[in-house]
Amino acid sequence: MPPRVSKYMTSEVVTADENDNLARIRNLMIRYGIGRVVIVSSKSGGRVVGIISRSDFVRIMYNRKRMYRPLTDILAKEIMSTPVYSIRPTRAIKRAAHIMLTRRIGSLVVIDIVNGVEELKGIITKTDIVRAYAENYKGIHRVEDVMITEDLPIVHPQHSFFYVAEVVGEYGRALVVDNEKVIGVITKADIMYSNIFPLARTGAKFVKRAGITGRGLPGVVRVYTIPVAYDIMTPNPIVISPSEDLAEAAKIMITNGISTLPVVNGSGKLAGLVTKKEILKAVRKG
Repeated sequence: MPPRVSKYMTSEVVTADENDNLARIRNLMIRYGIGRVVIVSSKSGGRVVGIISRSDFVRIMYNRKRMYRPLTDILAKEIMSTPVYSIRPTRAIKRAAHIMLTRRIGSLVVIDIVNGVEELKGIITKTDIVRAYAENYKGIHRVEDVMITEDLPIVHPQHSFFYVAEVVGEYGRALVVDNEKVIGVITKADIMYSNIFPLARTGAKFVKRAGITGRGLPGVVRVYTIPVAYDIMTPNPIVISPSEDLAEAAKIMITNGISTLPVVNGSGKLAGLVTKKEILKAVRKG
């Protein structure tokens, strides 16, 4: 029997009210180590009305209409994703993977009918489905069967924070590449937890300090305050080879709490990329 949603879903769902501010939502994500918070409406008896994920935070990081407002002034209902898609706990994870891919979402709330009333039973995410793949689909696919090889989200180590935020906002991550080798990875969490808001509000790009000039002489130099890709990346990322079992790639993601695996060839050069999305596609194929 194919694995079911009930086996891999998370039963304890972290929720917040639609009128809570983003500072509180951000703190909940940090406190519980989660990537999304389910938004409910106290006015409607706790009905689920939306979801806020790290992707939503990344969007406001480079949305100039919002980035100048402190997180305490932005309410959950302003940026939450709607509608909220659901699934029953008895459905197969293959169905969950299909809905996530079709709707381009990262999670589904799990709803069951109890005494004729809908009840929130849990949440199932891409991570849960990747864990199911690692445990149930060994020997079916290799990394090279599913990896992305074109239109990779590559940035230079010296690309600005704002450019990197746009790349991460579009692709979900960025690979920091120097001389064809991956030296770092930047994720939504790196963007979300960066303390860039004070700099963005003031418009400051650099400060002048005493130092050594480009000619090697003492003088006043510019120290740039806006970070670049190198400053916020996670260095020395875990990589995988094209010939490795895809189930091993899924296991590496779960064990290390990552969602991005650069694929490198025998020379250590970037050959492709595997993310949770590729693993969901493999689950949908069966």
